[in-house]
Amino acid sequence: MIKKLKPLFILLGAFTISYLLWLLGQVQPDPVEEVPAPDVIVKILTPQDFQVQISSNGTTTPLTQTILTAEVGGEVIYRSKKFSEGSSVIESEILAKIDDTDLQLQYKNALLQLANAEVQYSLQLAEAEVAKEAWGKMGDGVASDLTLKKPQLKQAEALLEVAKAQVSSSKKKLNKTEIVAPYAGRIQNVNIDLGTTIIPGQPVGAMYTSSEIEITLAVKDNDLQFLSIPMDGRKLDPSEQAIVKIKSFYKGRNQTWIGRLERVDGVIDPVTRMINLIAVFKNDFIETDKPNLPIGLFVEAQIDGIKLKDVFSIPFNAISENNEVYIVNNDNKLESKKLSILKKYSDFVIVKDGIKAGERIVVSKLSTASNGIKVNPVYK
Repeated sequence: MIKKLKPLFILLGAFTISYLLWLLGQVQPDPVEEVPAPDVIVKILTPQDFQVQISSNGTTTPLTQTILTAEVGGEVIYRSKKFSEGSSVIESEILAKIDDTDLQLQYKNALLQLANAEVQYSLQLAEAEVAKEAWGKMGDGVASDLTLKKPQLKQAEALLEVAKAQVSSSKKKLNKTEIVAPYAGRIQNVNIDLGTTIIPGQPVGAMYTSSEIEITLAVKDNDLQFLSIPMDGRKLDPSEQAIVKIKSFYKGRNQTWIGRLERVDGVIDPVTRMINLIAVFKNDFIETDKPNLPIGLFVEAQIDGIKLKDVFSIPFNAISENNEVYIVNNDNKLESKKLSILKKYSDFVIVKDGIKAGERIVVSKLSTASNGIKVNPVYK
């Protein structure tokens, strides 16, 4: 019986296997979805000429500042109303006067002494002539200097010179009883008043020039490569003076002034690695919307440096911490490039080497990036 059913079992098994194979053939694997290339914003690199701007700040100071001192002593008998803090004065303007009574007396005494010395000199000169003539008539041989009145004449001549010097000195002191402005400017402070008794050499006030203002601007020593200026401390020629633009909030609004870089301090601070540049601004504005620069104003400055040729401006967000950027190559794949940065600004950098004109640089932020990743470039 089993032998008779064996062929049937074989046929049934073969059928079952065939059916199962058929069922397996009907089951298709899920298709693998291809991940689309991520979009990246790219910028085509184009070389350009770039005017370097160097930032700094400082405080306005007078170009010339003078301590006014009394050269003679005495009581202050006159003080000009313009000899007050903040007042403008012209050159040689009388600011104050010191009582000259004693000096007038000294001057008159000096004149008297001069007159006496002139008389004595004239008398000694006449006596010397008489002695010489008398010796010529009566004497024999060589006369002594004393006989010819030469020592007496020499003494009278010396006394005359001393008297002249005393007159000159007393007259000079008399003229110095007037305290005058050495130049046109503004009064900074005053230390005297009517009735004040002062001594020679005592400071009576201070003034400064108002026509020109000076600002000391500290810059990094690395920025000197962008300034075509000598380092010998001399005053720069007009052709060498870089333009300096300053700005500050003054009189209720933002104000700007234009000046020029005049000289460079030749010493680099060993701690900060900064060096001082000195800019000068002329206070000769006559238009009402441009006020003169005051002393003590804090300002922000931009100094015009050299013009760089054929450089690239790269946004800061496109650069990694190790100064690398990604470009999209001809296969639309990422490729990193190491930059040689010339100058950094707040939101971009200036680059000369490491990239080429026409390359597509990625300027959008990348969450993950590595060489060889395929991307879809979107042009900015």
